[in-house]
Amino acid sequence: MPDKDQVLDTTKDSTNYIQVNDERRRLFIKVLAGTGFAFFATTFFPRKAEALVLGGTPTNSVVGVKNDANIRINPATEETLSSLITGQGVTKLTTSLASSGTVRTPASGKKIRVYASRFSLTADATSVSFRFTSGGTDYEKYLAPKTGGLYGSNNHPNYVEGGVDEVLYCNIEGTTTVQINIDYLEV
Repeated sequence: MPDKDQVLDTTKDSTNYIQVNDERRRLFIKVLAGTGFAFFATTFFPRKAEALVLGGTPTNSVVGVKNDANIRINPATEETLSSLITGQGVTKLTTSLASSGTVRTPASGKKIRVYASRFSLTADATSVSFRFTSGGTDYEKYLAPKTGGLYGSNNHPNYVEGGVDEVLYCNIEGTTTVQINIDYLEV
């Protein structure tokens, strides 16, 4: 009796058993079934890739951004930008000091929140520093700043904040005039 993978050759002159390779036929059937399944599965996906990203749906080809309330917004408009920064307006102050002194005094019961500070000099100085109150601790100090340089820091969106009714003070060591620019809020 032949094995299951062997078939009796019944040709007229031969009584030999020959090997039949059934593996290639099985592979062809598997590939054919997989391809058919893949075509069937694509009917469940949208036709355009845009529908899969950023708020689109398979029923339209519009791509957009949605806010927390699931409403489509256009972030590239001036009214969107102005609504985002409402109540967050930063005040800009420019002043000059020839010696150490107060840069800004807050309104009574308020404190100063500094977002950015920049300064330049008319002559080289030993140091220039910023603090809240004349006897306070420096939160920003520059050693040996030179004429013609623009010094400062940008803390936005972070900030440095003084206490209630504390003035913003600039301590100058050396003989120079310091031009100061401050971005701040009174809170």
